Amino acid sequence: MLDVLKRQWVRHVKDNPITYLLIVFIFITGIMAGAFTVISLSSQQKIKVSNFLQEFFNSQQSFSINRWAILKESLWQHLITSLFIWFFGLFIWGIPFILLIVGIRGFSFGFTIGFMVEHYKFGGFLFSLICILPQSIIYVPCYIGMGIVAIHFSLNRIQRPKQTGQYSTRIVIIFLILMLGVSIETFISPFLFPLFIWIFR
Repeated sequence: MLDVLKRQWVRHVKDNPITYLLIVFIFITGIMAGAFTVISLSSQQKIKVSNFLQEFFNSQQSFSINRWAILKESLWQHLITSLFIWFFGLFIWGIPFILLIVGIRGFSFGFTIGFMVEHYKFGGFLFSLICILPQSIIYVPCYIGMGIVAIHFSLNRIQRPKQTGQYSTRIVIIFLILMLGVSIETFISPFLFPLFIWIFR
């Protein structure tokens, strides 16, 4: 089964190299833009972000972690993003919007990691490595995969208009895989936060 999926994926990459390169390029550009934005922040802006993070982590000490609230918020954000990618994939004019969404996800990732490392140094690096990277390892390829599937369908919809169901199924499958990241973000990462309270004091 895994060998079959691997062969299909390799064949898909060979058949659509430009789409893969474009999506990856947009995502990396988003990451770089996020990182450069951190560098360009003024001292006051960095202090405001730092104060927000400090208040958030202090609240984690005072109140029990509401896993249900974290789950709902994370699930809602990823569901809306996935629906937008799916919707724009239905139309040829939706391709720029798909690229924009992928770029925004990259920007968010780059800004978050960039700020943690730039402002909190080694402590921020450890926090990113332990509390942000695990779910991101799932989020990043899932959104890149969604973007590729959506753009590929958008470009070929005129020739194969009856494959909307197959396209939707692929998006749903990727979304279900993405839920693994949501589970990590909800049930694992919050319990590791107390290990890093010292960073935000």
